[in-house]
This record gives sequence, structure tokens and C-alpha cells, in this order.
Amino acid sequence: MQKKLIIHIGHYKTGTTALQVFLSQHLRFLANRGISYPDLMMHNAKHSAFAFSILAAAGVTGRLMHDYPAESPPHEMWGELMRVIDAGTSPTTLISSEEFMRIGQFPAAVDILREVLSNRPEGLDIQIIAYLRDPQAHVQSWYNQLIKMNLPVSDLEHATCGTIEDIHYDYRRALEPWINIVGKENVILRPYVNNRKDPAALHRDFFDVLGIPLPDKLVRAGADPNPRLDDRVSELLRLMQNMGFPRASINAVRSQAMSYLETQDAKRSIEEKSIEDIREQSLEGLGWLSEQASDALPVAEFSKHLPMGVSQDVVDRNMLLGFVFSEFIQLRQRVQNFGIPDVITRVEALEAKIAEMTEVKSDS
Repeated sequence: MQKKLIIHIGHYKTGTTALQVFLSQHLRFLANRGISYPDLMMHNAKHSAFAFSILAAAGVTGRLMHDYPAESPPHEMWGELMRVIDAGTSPTTLISSEEFMRIGQFPAAVDILREVLSNRPEGLDIQIIAYLRDPQAHVQSWYNQLIKMNLPVSDLEHATCGTIEDIHYDYRRALEPWINIVGKENVILRPYVNNRKDPAALHRDFFDVLGIPLPDKLVRAGADPNPRLDDRVSELLRLMQNMGFPRASINAVRSQAMSYLETQDAKRSIEEKSIEDIREQSLEGLGWLSEQASDALPVAEFSKHLPMGVSQDVVDRNMLLGFVFSEFIQLRQRVQNFGIPDVITRVEALEAKIAEMTEVKSDS
């Protein structure tokens, strides 16, 4: 039987966790269609150990290895996977981990990947699936993820030029090793699908790649298993992390900030018009005015200066400043309500009493 190994390699921040959870929850559906999503080395619905074993053997260390214990050498681990595939009855085996994408960052890891895949059983085809988003959106999302993971990073520009690995903006470095090893014709690249109105759009796209129609009954809109940290609070949390605040304090501020932002968002959502509506209405009014007014009124010049909104960046900045000021004011109120003057009066009275007792004792 001709068999196939499909490796879903990410990219990071392209819905990989949501897909992996979905796959792990529908093993029977997959098996009935000739696809095995094996539990071999699977943890949290993904097969990251196969990537981590290669990276560890290449000497990669650090927080992004997530304390991987180096369970076994990559050749042994991948050899076991090949034996499972060879002995199994499913024509297709699928494994998934966004950690595979990091392999392109390290030449030594690429060499090991080439070796382990070259030792596959005769007749086993390999196909790669990867999702990509535009580099700017990807870098911003990964930067957000680093902050969410409580990793100390500098501002976005300096992090992009230093901390953030090349594979997050140089897709050639990320994908060329896979294309060179398995062939361009065996690498399927898809644009990341993020449709808030249709949370299952990515799932359907992935299963279309597999050649499997996805029944509507299997698609349920649930909570995102890896929700993005709200960008409006990420900078505040980043600064707190870099200043060494305790994790509990950071989590408390995060919770309070999210509650504050939800309240403010709810207030903004009741607005009946958008700034585009306002500008259009203003322009129409000026058009009418040009027919009524004399040439002395510079209506044409007025039309160049319609009401303007502010950029989303300014809105987000002001929202964050509002939260910081509200926290400062509440803290000040708590200090004032603590009754410092009363405490001072009591301390002074106590000191006077101690002094009096001391004098009495010395006289005796």
C-alpha cells in the first residue's frame, strides 16, 4: 500500500492550536477517511517532540524549547514513527506542530531533519502543509505571544531586529529547507484564514487541503484555545515584566486592564455613526451650502478639512492611559482613606505616653 506522511508545520500564530485540538477531538472521523493522527509523542494535541528532538540535538536551548527533556535522540524518535506508519493500516498519517517551523532557523537542525526523513520506509511519500500571514501581521502577533509567555523583550522594532528569529519575517529561511528536502511539489502553502464571522473557515480550508469535506455538524464555534493577548495592554505588561514585577502582580494588572477595556469598548459600541458617516454627511452639507452662499465663502477650501477621526493607535494609547490614570486615582483614594492623619495622631500620643512612663520610672 502506498502511504503518505503529512507534516503540518505551522506557521506560528496561524490557528495551529485550534486545528490541533480539532484533529485530536475527531480521531474517528479522520480514521474513517484513512487518516491517522497518532498519539505517539503527542502532548497537548500536537507532536512538538519530533521537532524539539531535532532542535535539541542541534544544540538549541532557551525558553522557547519549553523545558523539553530530550526524551530520545531524533533518529530513534523518528524511526519509531516510521515503524508505526509502516505497520499501520491507515494510508495517511498526519502530525502537526508549529515548532517544526523553527528548524529552518538552525542549519544543524536542517541537516538532522534531512537525515531522519531520508530514513523513511520505501514508498512513503511526504507532504508538507504550512499557513502564512503577511510578515508585518505575523511579527506583531508573535511579539504579542512573547509578551503573553512572560518573556522579556524590548519594543517591537528592536525585538524584530534582535530577539525575534528570522523565520518570523523571512519565509525563505523558514520554508526553503522543507522544499529542498521533499520537493516544491510536495509543499502546500496556504494563506491564514481569520474570519470572525466564520470561526470554522480555517478548519474547512485545512480539510479541503486534505481532500475531505468537513460536515457542518462537526464545526462548533468554541473558545479560542490560544487567545491573543489584547495588544492594548501588551506594552504595559511588557514593561512590568522587564522591570521584574512578580507574576502575580502582572496577572492582576492584566485582569484589571481587560475588565477596564471591556467596559470602555461597551460604551463605544453604542455609537450610532462612524467617522466615515460623519465626513460624508458634512461633505453633503457643504455641497448644499455651495449653492446657497456667495463666492465669499470658501466652501471648496472647507471641503478639504472635513471632521477627522484619530488613528486606532491613538485610540488604543488613550485607552491604556485612561486605565493607568484610573489605577493611580484609585490608589491615591485608598491611601487617603487609610486615615494617615489619625495614625500620626495616635503614634504621637503613644510616643508621649511612653515618654511620660519613662520619666516616671527614672524619678522612682
